[in-house]
Amino acid sequence: MNDLKVIVMTDLDGTLLDHATFQYQGVKSFMTELLDSGIRIILNSSKTQTELEYFCNGFGRQLPFISENGAAIHNPESLFDSSANGPNFCQNFGKPVSELMRIWTNNISIGLREQCLFLDETERSVQASCLGLTGEPLDRAMTRDYSKPFVFKGTDSEFKALQKKANECQLSVLRGGRVCNLSALHDKATSMHAIRDLTHSRSDEVVIIGVGDSDNDLSMLEAADVACVIPRNNQPPLMVEKNKTCKRVIYASQVAPLGWQEAVEGAIAFLKTEYRGHNG
Repeated sequence: MNDLKVIVMTDLDGTLLDHATFQYQGVKSFMTELLDSGIRIILNSSKTQTELEYFCNGFGRQLPFISENGAAIHNPESLFDSSANGPNFCQNFGKPVSELMRIWTNNISIGLREQCLFLDETERSVQASCLGLTGEPLDRAMTRDYSKPFVFKGTDSEFKALQKKANECQLSVLRGGRVCNLSALHDKATSMHAIRDLTHSRSDEVVIIGVGDSDNDLSMLEAADVACVIPRNNQPPLMVEKNKTCKRVIYASQVAPLGWQEAVEGAIAFLKTEYRGHNG
């Protein structure tokens, strides 16, 4: 497997980070071991560029990352050069928030719009309650370029109707672990495909391990070579079907962060067996 480029593409909240405390100290050394062995880690999150830069600074390594549910890829050069610094911009799939809201207002019915409580239009206390953040972390989470987080107050059938109507006007409505998000018609798989293309253009064969826990991770997991599903507190686990691309689905028995290491270790063990004797 030495001639393969293995990438772990991971969600953060509830996947790598504890859902309640946002801590990941229990797996930090394992992450460092992966990077030192040549395996690359890409953060693929609904979080903002500011939040992901802050995470990388705290981790102590400049990781490539994908912000706001596939809207933009940052620092891709570190996939090929671990000493590369700075969130150099690679590709943008998103629309500015002002454009999102223009399309939203002109195309979504008042009845459906009234079921959506956009966090940037609420009191600070509501934002804190919904996101589990206060102070500067809350500021970073609300500094958005390509998406608008909201709470949906309607029924499941109304949410499906909203998703359908949004898709018809080239918008995406996704449900994450804490809130829903409005964005352009992109998702976490959009940037995953771009990463595959970028890696292949450098003549590397790439194998991607996707790790997630929520509905907005599903497209990424289904497009990965190996999908790792982290269990959710008080909810059934996300169900992922194997397909032509996704050859194995691994369900962790523990929640984040320890479940992250458990699942990734299982994925690497599978790849070592699957690609035994591979010579490129």
